[in-house]
Amino acid sequence: GRPGCGKTTLTRKISKDWGEGEILSFVKYLFLIPLHHFYATRIAELKSILEYFDMTELESQIKGNAGQEVCFIFDGLDEYYQQYTIDGCSWFERLLRGDRLSSSTIIVTSRPNASVELRKSVNTRGEVLGF
Repeated sequence: GRPGCGKTTLTRKISKDWGEGEILSFVKYLFLIPLHHFYATRIAELKSILEYFDMTELESQIKGNAGQEVCFIFDGLDEYYQQYTIDGCSWFERLLRGDRLSSSTIIVTSRPNASVELRKSVNTRGEVLGF
């Protein structure tokens, strides 16, 4: 959707409704990741936050069923995509292509003309016109 049309509000609403048991009943773990907060100067900060938590048990549960009970919501991919790549391939791209956690549910918000190359990996696409 266009800037200011409600993409972030929509992601927060999805998270709230999931937390209250109203939607996505098959999802056991939901991660809302507001990417616009993690610009280039804060990548190290994001890494240190993730390293702080002992993710061993959660990671083994998630990998055990290829992420079937997991939903990732990446809000603002267009603001972050180009800044974090591994071997020339973004970890977002690997997740979207199904190279990682192939059974997980992934919701991505982005501006319409951003991240065009990632659209090839998307099987359902919508546009937020206002929220």
